[in-house]
Parts: sequence; structure tokens; C-alpha cells
Amino acid sequence: MKTKLPIIIVLAVFLSLAFVSLSSALTISSISTSPSEIAPGETSIIDVGLENEAEETIKDVSVTLDLTDLPFVPYESSTEESIDEIKEDKTKHAEFEIKALNDAESGTYKIPLKISYYDEDGIKKPDKSSLISITVSSKPIVSASLEDGLLLKGQENAVEIKIVNKGLSDVKFLEVEMESSARYTILSQKSVYIGDIDSDDFDTAEFKIFFKENSPSTINLPVKVIYKDALNKNYEEEFSLQARVYTKEQAIKLGLLKKSNTTTYVVVIVILIIIYIIYRKIKKRRKMKKVEGK
Repeated sequence: MKTKLPIIIVLAVFLSLAFVSLSSALTISSISTSPSEIAPGETSIIDVGLENEAEETIKDVSVTLDLTDLPFVPYESSTEESIDEIKEDKTKHAEFEIKALNDAESGTYKIPLKISYYDEDGIKKPDKSSLISITVSSKPIVSASLEDGLLLKGQENAVEIKIVNKGLSDVKFLEVEMESSARYTILSQKSVYIGDIDSDDFDTAEFKIFFKENSPSTINLPVKVIYKDALNKNYEEEFSLQARVYTKEQAIKLGLLKKSNTTTYVVVIVILIIIYIIYRKIKKRRKMKKVEGK
């Protein structure tokens, strides 16, 4: 009995090791996505490397992607790939091409992967599973422009800057900064916080600016726009916005500003008052002469 016990233990250990070896015969040697980050409407190729570490041929390998409740669809392929066999110490690849839906929101998604296979005797082995990460992201497209409005030299002006998000993803924590210049004075804060701007939407930032009398008719306004995308990536863009500024005389001459008649009205009223006073005095003198003549 004493000699049989160690033999039984050795056999048990050998069988358990053999079982572990067989159960882990198929391994996922690699998973790659190209590209790993795609925009809505774009495609990515997923490559899954499968290595046979068993001392036998593995057959009827099935690799399946589960795209349920995910913003992806197969593109010119299916969600299941089959491999007839993988021989000992060999590696084969299953390839998928998926497309992000046009309305896919930015973010990182986990795609479940399931692998089923059989040994060379036709016995089904335990399924293997994994997760594939792929990121949907669209680079924001932000533009800046000046809103229409009359800008005059020698006085305070409200300058409105329109920020448009033309991209497919939202932008966050957006801030607009106006840089100083010798040709104008910024009377308000130099930085305006806007916050979030949804895709295909816009917002405006207003600055109070005093344009100096000796400034040229066309002035470049340096503007910096700082923001984050939906995945919290930082962006910083600079714009040079051309502003057309006028003197009051130029604006009136071009019909951009109505001439004020206040001065004319005041002068006319003053003249009428003077005429009235003179008339009253003359009338009073005539009355006094008549009285004296009697």
C-alpha cells in the first residue's frame, strides 16, 4: 500500500496537469484594432491571433463578436469567423471589419469576444472569452467669426465673437480669450467662458473694446479658443479675425450711421428764442413811444 500511494499521487498530478494543458490548449496570442480610434461612420479592422499550444490539432474553431447594444455593425464581413483547424504550435488569425454608426457617441467601448473549438477527437472544449477595446472619437471642428455690427473709433464697442462647433462630437469647457493690442483697449474681461457647445451648434462671446482714434481701418483681433472634446482631450486654437472700424464721419458718409440733428435743432431753437426776445423788445418800445406821443 505504501508503494502504491506515491504512484497514485503522481498519476493524479500528471492527469491534472494534462487536463490543465488541454483546457488551455488554445490561447489568444494577440488582439489588435487598426485603427484603435475611429470617427462615426468609419471602419476598423479587428485581428485576433489564436495559438494552439496543445500537442494535437484543434478543429472547428469559431470566433464571434457580440455587437449587441453597441454602436457598431459588421462591414463587408460577419460577426463570426471560422477556422477549420489549427495544428500544434501554429497560430492562425480571425479578422473582422466593423463600422461605427453615424450617430455613435464618443467614448471607449468593450466588444465581447467568444471562442469555441474542438479537439481532434471531436470533443468540445470550454469556450474562451475576452474583451476588445475600441474608441469612437471625432476631432472637433471649431470656427470663430465676428458677428455683424458697426464698430466705431473713439468709443466703446460691443464686439461679439461667434463660435461654431461643426464637428460630429460635442466640445466641453470652451473658453475664448482676446489678446491685447496697442490699437485698442479691452474694457471687459479678456477671457469669456462659454462651456459646452453641442455638435452643429454655436454660442457667442462678447467683449467691450475701445478702438483708438489713430487705429487703422482694418484691425486684426487675435482670439484664442481653448476647449476639451468628449474624451477630455485638450485643444487650443488661434484665430485672427479682421474687424472693420470707422470714424463717425466715415460711418455717416457711408450711410452706416444716421447723422444726429440734435445740434441743428438746438441752434434753430436758440435762434427762434433770440428772435422772439428781439421781437418782444421792439414791440415794447413801440408801445412806449405811442404812450409818450399822446
